[in-house]
Amino acid sequence: MTENVVLEILGAIQADLAGVKTDLTAVRTDVTMHTRTLSLLQQDTGMIRGALHGHTRMLEMLQQDTRMIRGAVNDMARTDVAAGEVEAIHHDLNRAQREIAELTARLELIEGRDRH
Repeated sequence: MTENVVLEILGAIQADLAGVKTDLTAVRTDVTMHTRTLSLLQQDTGMIRGALHGHTRMLEMLQQDTRMIRGAVNDMARTDVAAGEVEAIHHDLNRAQREIAELTARLELIEGRDRH
């Protein structure tokens, strides 16, 4: 009779261990999935940082262009200005405004992605 009790206890322990093994397999699967997700998020963050850096450089260049255009307009105010020169300045200013607006929209999009 003692042997039967011992065998029953061993059977219960084996059943419990099988359940633990199943649980561990599920945990391993979850950890693997989360590790892959984390890796993808890290890659996305790196790409976002690179894009943000590029956009920041572009904004700096546009700011410099704007300063140069302002200087040119100030110089022109001291002299007689030809119609073609005024048209060229308007074209440059419109381009700069368009590019700044586009970059601002991109940065807002990137920053919005980074927050989520």
